[in-house]
Parts: sequence; structure tokens; C-alpha cells
Amino acid sequence: MGRGATEFELKFTGAPAAIAALPRSLFLRALTPGKGVWRRLETTYYDTKNRKLERSGLSLRLRIDAGRRIQTVKRITASPVIRKEYERELEPGEAFPAPVGKKKIDARIADLADALHPTARTIVDRWTATAHFEASQIEIAVDLGRAESWDGAGAAYEAPLGEIELELKAGEAGDVFELGRQLITHAPLRLATRSKLEMALGLADGGPYGRLRGTAPVLAPEKTAARAIRAVLGGLAARMALLVPHITETRRPEGVHQMRVALRRLRALEQGLRPFLLSDDLAQLGARARKFATALGPARDWDVFLDETDVLQNATPQDGAAKLKISAETLRAAAWQGAVEAVNSADFTRFLIDLLEFAHSPGLQSEAALQAPTAELVVRMLKRSWKKIRRTARDVDFATPATMHPLRLAGKRLRYQAQMARALYDKDQRAKFMSALSRLQVGLGRINDAAAAGRLSHEAARGEGEAAMRAAGFISGYRAAEAVAEARYIAGEWNAIRKSPRFWRK
Repeated sequence: MGRGATEFELKFTGAPAAIAALPRSLFLRALTPGKGVWRRLETTYYDTKNRKLERSGLSLRLRIDAGRRIQTVKRITASPVIRKEYERELEPGEAFPAPVGKKKIDARIADLADALHPTARTIVDRWTATAHFEASQIEIAVDLGRAESWDGAGAAYEAPLGEIELELKAGEAGDVFELGRQLITHAPLRLATRSKLEMALGLADGGPYGRLRGTAPVLAPEKTAARAIRAVLGGLAARMALLVPHITETRRPEGVHQMRVALRRLRALEQGLRPFLLSDDLAQLGARARKFATALGPARDWDVFLDETDVLQNATPQDGAAKLKISAETLRAAAWQGAVEAVNSADFTRFLIDLLEFAHSPGLQSEAALQAPTAELVVRMLKRSWKKIRRTARDVDFATPATMHPLRLAGKRLRYQAQMARALYDKDQRAKFMSALSRLQVGLGRINDAAAAGRLSHEAARGEGEAAMRAAGFISGYRAAEAVAEARYIAGEWNAIRKSPRFWRK
């Protein structure tokens, strides 16, 4: 029967050449005085056409390792660093898939056995060595090779694969995180939170870095809020790690946008929890998230500004608008370089490692306030954020767009927190409030974009001559008029929220 084990693993990826250099690096040679071993691994993953195993939270693979056939079933968990796996070596001639000794898993696989077929494959050369680091024994594995997958029409997809994995064999999880922090100071690596299977399957659905889908974390209705918060924090770290190459490699504007959203969600959760936590560790992570969101801000601002093509095309004089646009493109390129440097830095990877470690730390689990059920803590959090937005609204002059920015920030915090709580309430129960809050945020967002457009148009026109300055004045005036028109509706949207039933109230 299969051998059940809980795998605790931290992974990094980077350019294949950088990964290939690691086994002979002075850092790893010092950590692993015993000689590392190379071997070839060919791993094939199986599922049904509609990925029913994946939807059951399971993955099934067959690995060929030095002539041995090793079957592994993994149970997908909410944590990007923890996997439950059941592994067994198949005897010569033994049928695949074989039982692993867990009734529910064996029954599920048996039900689907006739429909199982290969969905992905990885072929890698793996170097492994054991490091005795601090109080722990950690296996270091360097994988170099390729990933393959096939879509329903039979088309094949392929991409290079390069990873280094740090797997805890004995000792403390904190030592794995510390080794990861030291590793990234010696090699240009980024955190990787997708499994090899996820990476391979993603080739047919978005390319080697995965599809850019907007996702919102969910606070599950756990018996203790600590468990739900751990899952959300781990999910946010995984989400941000996934978005990095969409910024550094493909330079997609949506990558910057979604990274800023993820950072803001983390800050919204931290701000909501801050009054209830004794430790300030999460507050410090929130402050670091704010720093990175600020670094990404200029790139996002220029993307939004240049996306407003109608205003740029209609700005007068036309020769001034053309010069302004060229200047704006130049400034956007510089802003994007700043964004790339921010998320490609060792500081950002260290931030993600620290976030993951905090999510799995005993300190988080021992916070007294987090021992309550998730629903109880969420009510306390939403009540405080509701009071905050009401206090903020009192200082808003709804006829003056410039006074509305604090309301937008308070609304974002409440909206992100309410979205995280969606699993705790019926959709119909929260629909009216969330719709009103969404409309308010859309309106406030338009006003904010209009103000940014005025500032950026003059920045782009600086030094480009009188015609460009006149075009900037046209854009600034046009967008200011839009903001005034939008502001007329904000008071009504705010009143709609005030009258909507707060779904968290009993």
C-alpha cells in the first residue's frame, strides 16, 4: 500500500542557466559537503478529460526513476507549501493505478480509472543533496528539463522547466524559510508556488506563466479564524508569486494592476485585523506591501492614462497631443522599468517568503482573537470598517471631487474585506450592499483617474513646447469636467449604501 506523508516544500524558479549553475555554486557546495546525485526523472500525470480528479482535490502521477515505477497521489491543500501525498513503488507488471490504502481516494480513482489518460508530462534531470541547516535536515533538489501538456484537440505544448526545491525532511519549518532567504541572496531566483502539474497544464491555457485571471481570496467558515486567515495569506503570497513574470517577462498592464490589487487585499486584511492582534508582525508586512504598491503606482497610472485614447486623439492642438503622447510613452517605459525592478528584487521575494512564513507561524495560530470562529471575527472587522467609512463620509463635500479620495480608500478597504467574507453569507443576503458599494467604488475610481490624468498630462507636456502644454490643458479641463459630472452621482451612491442592509448584522 501507499506511504502517506505530509510534504513541506519551498520552491524557486529562474532562468534555466541560473538554475543549472546552482549545484556547483559555492553556496550549495558549502551547505552540502556530501556529493549530490544526478538522475533522470520522467513523470506522467493522469486525469479525465474534464479533470475530475483535479476537481476532487487530487492529482495522480506515475514517475520512472532509474527503472522503478513510482505512483504518487497528492491531495491539494490550501497552502502553497504543504501537500499531503501517498506514494508507492509498483511491482513489475503491477497495474496502474494501484490502491494507496485510503478508502475515499482509492474509491474515487477506481471510479474514474477507465477515463484516465495522460494530461501532462515532465522530463527533468534532478540533482539532489541533503543539507543540515540550523536544526533541520533539508533536501535540496535542482530540476532542469521540460514540461509538456496536450489539449483536448491533441495539440501539444512545451516549455523549459527549471526549479530548485527545499523540502523539509526533519526539523523546523522556519529553517526552510531561512534557507530560502539565504538562497535568493546568492542567485537570481523568484518564488514559485505552482506545482509542476499546474505549470504544465497551464501551457495550453495561458502559456508558461499561466492565465491572468482576477481572483479574490476567501475567508472560509473555519472553527478558528486563524486557519482561515492562514489560507488567505498563503493564497495571496501564491497569487503575487504567480503575477511576477507577467510583469517582468511579458510586461502585461493587467499584471501590474492585479499585483496592486493583491497587495491592497493584504493591506485591507491587515488593517481589519490590526486592532485584534497582539503582535505587529502582520502590520509590518502590511507596511511593506504598501511600499511595493507605491512602487508599482506610476506604471499603472501611465497605463490608464494612455488607455484613454479618445481624449488623446481629440485633444487640441493635434500636434501638441502627438508630442504629449510620445512623451507619455517614454515616461511610461521608465515607470515600467521601476515596476519590474521592484518585483524582480530580492526584497520582494523576501517579502513573499516572510508572508508565507507568517501564515504558517505558531504566532499566528496562538493569537487569542483568532481562536474565535471565522464568522465572529469577520463581524467585528466589518463593523469597524463600516464605522471608518461613515466617519470619512462626514468630511466629504460631495460637490467637490478633490475631497473624495479618503472615501475611496475607506471604501476599498471595506469592499476587499467584504469580498473575503463572501463564503460566510448567502449571495442574496449581501447582494444589495455589495452592488451599492461596487457602484460607489466605480464612480470614485473614475474621479481618481480624472485627477491623475490632469497631473500626468502636464507632466508629459513639460519641456515639450507650448502646443503640448495647450494639449495638456485641454485634457486636464476635459477630465476635470468629467469628474464634476461623476461627482453628482456619488452622494446618491453613498446614500444607497447607507440604506442598504449590512449583511453581517444578525
